[in-house]
Amino acid sequence: MSLSYEEEQFIASVRRELKRYDITSSQMDEVEEQIQEHLEASREHGEYGLEDLGSPNMYVRDYAEVQGLVRVQDARDLESVPKEPGPRSGRLSVWGFLKYPLVFTVVYIICQLLFSFSLTTAWVKGYEITSFNLLYRISDQMWWNMMLIVFSLSISALVTILVYVFGKRKYRRSLFTEGESVL
Repeated sequence: MSLSYEEEQFIASVRRELKRYDITSSQMDEVEEQIQEHLEASREHGEYGLEDLGSPNMYVRDYAEVQGLVRVQDARDLESVPKEPGPRSGRLSVWGFLKYPLVFTVVYIICQLLFSFSLTTAWVKGYEITSFNLLYRISDQMWWNMMLIVFSLSISALVTILVYVFGKRKYRRSLFTEGESVL
């Protein structure tokens, strides 16, 4: 089968790109043979075969992903990365220590503001609000204050736990996808 100039350029580009991966020469010949068979089958059907293959970089990237190949320079980069991730090395930073209490406090204050705006008369025009404390005394009724405080504390605790869980899940997922190929 005779190849056109574009097809030869495509195969040459694929070979150049494959050299960046940990691949044997026999595997490289197999890839070249697969491309030629695809181009021949496309000609038989009257189609332009290079359109199906995309760019050489994308073709090689897809092939390497399916075969589980690792780029040679990527493998060297992965070896130079320390096994223990830096920010989670056991030392607590100031942000790591204050993050969750800060989230809890901010959510509590927002909840108290929303409850006081929507459920009490503390913000009615003409009503004296100087004797009320937003954090714990919103209305004159003690049971109402206690109920709003309990709701605010519960919502704050729930949001803080969700931030913690999703933060850990995101961290865990990034650890497992760094060195492994995801197929």
